[in-house]
Amino acid sequence: MTTASEGATSQTAKNPRPRGPARREALLDAVLQIVAERGTDAVTHRRVAEVAELPLASTTYWFESKEHLLTAALELAAERDIARLREQVADAPVGAAPLELAVSAIVSPTDPIRSSLITTYALLLEAARRPALRDIAQRWTNAYLEAVGRLLEQAGSSRPRDDAELLLAAADGLVIEQLASGRAAALDARLVRLGRALVS
Repeated sequence: MTTASEGATSQTAKNPRPRGPARREALLDAVLQIVAERGTDAVTHRRVAEVAELPLASTTYWFESKEHLLTAALELAAERDIARLREQVADAPVGAAPLELAVSAIVSPTDPIRSSLITTYALLLEAARRPALRDIAQRWTNAYLEAVGRLLEQAGSSRPRDDAELLLAAADGLVIEQLASGRAAALDARLVRLGRALVS
């Protein structure tokens, strides 16, 4: 028979607790999960430690306040998505139509699942109340404007940054409507249609 202590040791061996920077990232993943399920108001050091299955002391070691937790979580989400965006644009097939590439970069089939989208928009809205988040939100937006604007310029846009802003705003509005209504539909065709009108 396996004792409780032996079982714990066996479990630890199978799923060792992350340490160092990996522990910090696990805590931030817990923040993102909490925001998706309950919103930013539910983020506390204790709740983050529980969801991450890590000691409470680890949250206070890495993050001095709730604002620090939210800021770092937004930064992690932004870094991951910007890396995804740049990789997708860099790996585009030779000869691919730039307008379709721009749209797929915005609403990629590899985009996060519904809960991750809710998390993203909740954190971006939090930037309206928390100045510490604004620089990160702006850097995230600028990465999209740069990548999408470059593709729209290749597609024939005479005002690529302005057109990129409009295309991104339309995509955000459509995604938020889908999240709020619970309906899901492909957005690509509508955004390509808008893109064609913008660059014509």
